[in-house]
Amino acid sequence: MSEFLAVKPVLVLGSAIGEVTLTQERKIGGGAFNVAQALMHLQVPVINGMPVGNGDWGAAIEAEMQQMGLPVLLRHGQMDNGQRLIQKPSNGEPVLVIEPGCETQWNKAQLSTLPLTEDTLIYISGEQLVGDNGEALRDWLTRLPFDQRRLIALGSQVGQLDEDFFAMLSDSHCLLTLNRSETTTLCGTGDVLSAARGFASAHNLTLVCLLDRDGVWLCDGDAPPLQIAGYPVEDTSPSSAHCIGLLAGLSAGWSVPQAVDLANRVAVWWGANQDATGTPDWQQLQRCFPDV
Repeated sequence: MSEFLAVKPVLVLGSAIGEVTLTQERKIGGGAFNVAQALMHLQVPVINGMPVGNGDWGAAIEAEMQQMGLPVLLRHGQMDNGQRLIQKPSNGEPVLVIEPGCETQWNKAQLSTLPLTEDTLIYISGEQLVGDNGEALRDWLTRLPFDQRRLIALGSQVGQLDEDFFAMLSDSHCLLTLNRSETTTLCGTGDVLSAARGFASAHNLTLVCLLDRDGVWLCDGDAPPLQIAGYPVEDTSPSSAHCIGLLAGLSAGWSVPQAVDLANRVAVWWGANQDATGTPDWQQLQRCFPDV
């Protein structure tokens, strides 16, 4: 882990929203915002694909982005950004109340203005793609050049994406990352790896399957599924942490298996440092994995 230089830009598409806890703590969050922030901490060049609205949250989000050195490229003149209200009871899981905003509104004209080169990597979560609000994104995503690298974190709403969408992605340089239940929903029941390999082969796509106790597997349909060695960790980490490491490795020009290995390490760091502020930088990862 002595060398790492991320050079390919990552276009992070998705949400930046306000977050408010019961203690009235206010901060900027959202799936795409958190991924962009973590990538920048790893010194990965980021292109801002997060809509910014015209209200109080929009102003706060823009100020945070400016502080990060992340120019706003997508603006919404009629709506503010949404917010997530987080209630944290003393016992049990946090309760989330989401009030959507301009981050759910997409149009083809704005998407066409985003600066892309042949080296640009594109990241998006599946929750942005579903329903009527995701139609413009689905259309834009499937009409990109076939060799434009795309990483889609499918998420729990994978069942709402129809076969036509995946058929349109067929034969492209597209990675789909998904956990065990999402793999079953997308690929079918039975042996999970056989189902994943069958889906990957039928669509000429590469699946990165996070199969909890069975590790992380690459299924591209052209060869038997490949397990990428994991690292022991007691705590769990969000799938977004795995995507951050995967994007960072691809940005540095690493092969997909090498990038997945880095993703495994980032996920382990995240799981072991859940109370830490911020995200890991390269030096922290080196200290965590000195022998890799």
